Amino acid sequence: MEKVKATFLLHALGDGLGEYPHLREDKKPIPPTDDTVMTLALLEVLVEERKHNPQRVAQKYLSYLREGILKKVGYTTLEALKKFEKTQNWFYSGIACKRCAGNGVAMRISPLGVWAYLRNLPLEEFFETVRAEGYITHRNELAISGAFAVAYAVYLNLKENLPKEETVKRVLLTMEHLGMENPVKEAVENALNLKGLDGKDALRRLGSGGYIVETIGAVFYLFLSQEDFLEGLDLLLEVGGDTDTVGAIFGSLYGSLHGLKNIPENLISRLEVKEKIEQLTEKLFSHFHP
Repeated sequence: MEKVKATFLLHALGDGLGEYPHLREDKKPIPPTDDTVMTLALLEVLVEERKHNPQRVAQKYLSYLREGILKKVGYTTLEALKKFEKTQNWFYSGIACKRCAGNGVAMRISPLGVWAYLRNLPLEEFFETVRAEGYITHRNELAISGAFAVAYAVYLNLKENLPKEETVKRVLLTMEHLGMENPVKEAVENALNLKGLDGKDALRRLGSGGYIVETIGAVFYLFLSQEDFLEGLDLLLEVGGDTDTVGAIFGSLYGSLHGLKNIPENLISRLEVKEKIEQLTEKLFSHFHP
């Protein structure tokens, strides 16, 4: 359970410090951005429904948006939730367009990697669950591919505890098996090939923006090359880009493999969502180990 908890705690930490780097030293509470709010909304539905129910997930996202809990969401996600408010049907809410290849699905997908691990989901069901979650907001194959790469890496970290390079190679093989021969897969390959390069140079080559191809390249490069989570965040912040989302996803990959290794307790204790994460994780595990 500790690595599952760490998956979400470090997601929140990478998100919070990626958006508010000054809070590393300020000793003030570290708030979440939309990345963590949506991640925990998805986790809440998995706990409440004991299954992935995309209609309920969409309702929760919209409710949080209307209540002001979910703020500063990306354009595609905002338009999708407006569409859902009109249609009341998750299957028709996602935005289909070439420019909808953002990281809004990948940033919230880690609960489905955990869920697949706990439920031991068959690969096909795992992939279709990720696709359904993605379709709530993004009807774009690159966005779905990026989300699957993240979720599957979390799943492998928890289930297999393999060396990092082996995990990433397994992600690539599975993407190939599922027919994901696209720029997202190439970004994972590039991250693997650039592992020995200077960190700043590698991130600049890969990009670290909100386009899912850049996000995935940066996340997997940081996961492969960084043994210390906070040093990885420092590198990311030095280069810039979509630092809260890249930091959040990097946190979920690091936490699912290493737990809270090398993470100062005073940072975890200042997370505004710490108690919520602990409660949800305990409820999730109680379903499997009553």
